[in-house]
Amino acid sequence: MIVRLVPKPDPDAVIDRLWLVFFGEAEGAPWWSRFLTPGYRHVAAAAWFADQERWVYFNPTRRGTVILIYREDEFGGRLQQLVDTSSLILRVRSTRARRATPFGWWCTGSIKALLGLHSRALSPFQLAKYLSAHGAERIDIPGRATAFHLHQGSHSEAYI
Repeated sequence: MIVRLVPKPDPDAVIDRLWLVFFGEAEGAPWWSRFLTPGYRHVAAAAWFADQERWVYFNPTRRGTVILIYREDEFGGRLQQLVDTSSLILRVRSTRARRATPFGWWCTGSIKALLGLHSRALSPFQLAKYLSAHGAERIDIPGRATAFHLHQGSHSEAYI
């Protein structure tokens, strides 16, 4: 038997990762959703982990956090569903700017924790505004006009 010792990865090392952040409607029609901005009632994220050759889909729901792992050839259906149901898609680089666990563990707080953000956003709409103001890249879907705009100004055009 051959045992190969490898250094243990540093748990505090910064992981440079790009996430696609999807803003849309909440699943079902929870009573509290009427207090949130239409088109920005839920937020979820997905990222490509090249070292594992897998997509990771992170979806904080009312019943718990759903984390799904897909091979590249399996993710196309989920990606199309996310694109079809999203009001806004942003490409965001994860950071380590936060100093503590974000307040609240609903979808907005969960995504802030995932991205390592230090933000006062409490709703998906506030998070979208924060990310847009701090360098997130808006993903424009060819052939589809985005019905919800956060602010006037030019955005970088990118295609998935």
